[in-house]
Order: sequence, then C-alpha cells, then structure tokens
Amino acid sequence: MGIFDIIGFRNTGNICQKCAHFQNQPSVIEQTYPGLTSMSSGYASVRDRDGLCSINNIYLSAGDTCRHFTLANQPGK
Repeated sequence: MGIFDIIGFRNTGNICQKCAHFQNQPSVIEQTYPGLTSMSSGYASVRDRDGLCSINNIYLSAGDTCRHFTLANQPGK
C-alpha cells in the first residue's frame, strides 16, 4: 500500500489536527528527528502545523486525514 492510499489531502472534516494520533508539539518533532536542531528547530515557521502520526508513522500536514481518525480530547469543549 502506498502513502497516497493511506492519507487524504486537505479535508475539512476529520483532519489530522483534530486526531488523537497526531502529534505536532515541537519537542516531539525534535525528539523524533534529533539532527533537526542543528539546522533549525521544531519551532520553525516553515513547519506550519505539520506533525507526526503515531499510527501510520509518517510526518504530514495537519490538514490531511486517514481512516484511523480518532477525535482527540478537545480542552474547553
């Protein structure tokens, strides 16, 4: 199965940013890619809202989606 079979692109509903499996904290990015801090950091503006999917083990955009979507706990809602 290819990467494009796993994820969808620029959906507005169940997007990665709202998923329990999506991690986009800068500290998680830096821990996953240890050499990143020598060139930049997990706080870089070019990263936008990108992050890591703990189910598919890939780095992707917050606007993507996949069949493993699980709504994250939303503080204040």
